[in-house]
Amino acid sequence: MPERIPRESKEYLAVAVEGDQSLTDLPVQMQVLPYGVRPAEDGWADADWDTDDGQTIAKILIGPGTTFDLTAAPGTYIPWVRVTASQETPVIEGQPVDIT
Repeated sequence: MPERIPRESKEYLAVAVEGDQSLTDLPVQMQVLPYGVRPAEDGWADADWDTDDGQTIAKILIGPGTTFDLTAAPGTYIPWVRVTASQETPVIEGQPVDIT
């Protein structure tokens, strides 16, 4: 079952990212899109690195007043992460989240 977040809530949405320690030195961006919609080049927003129980995560603030204000369109969303390295630009699909 997907995580559930009330649309009135303003909080960080996190996605686990596998990689070595230098990963967090690279720029990270995220998009939060309706289920079934793929990321577009112009939709990325700067995200932050953090850890949760020793796991590296990318996170972005969602909710009222943020870049990803989903209050008007509740539903199932997918967080996407993009890490920009010199040769590669991996895009990672996160777990679905239900905005209620």
